[in-house]
Amino acid sequence: MNEQEFRQHLHAQGYPDPEVLEREANLTNEQHTHDFSAAALVLAGEISVITETGTTTCRTGDMFALENGTPHHESYGPEGARFLLSRKA
Repeated sequence: MNEQEFRQHLHAQGYPDPEVLEREANLTNEQHTHDFSAAALVLAGEISVITETGTTTCRTGDMFALENGTPHHESYGPEGARFLLSRKA
């Protein structure tokens, strides 16, 4: 998926404009939840999102979404990650 397609998808799903986020190489965070739903498009690098249903690994051009309140943790690849992220209450 490219950035234009992602922005169209966000608009269709009622998400606001995304912001660019960057995470450092090999970063792993503890399990947590958010009080918002999130949709992201990986622009560079790699992110793995781990939930009770399994692990989803996304690389450049991949999109992922998490519903509000989903317990998860994230792990970033050896090059870190740069991604567009939109949050919806």
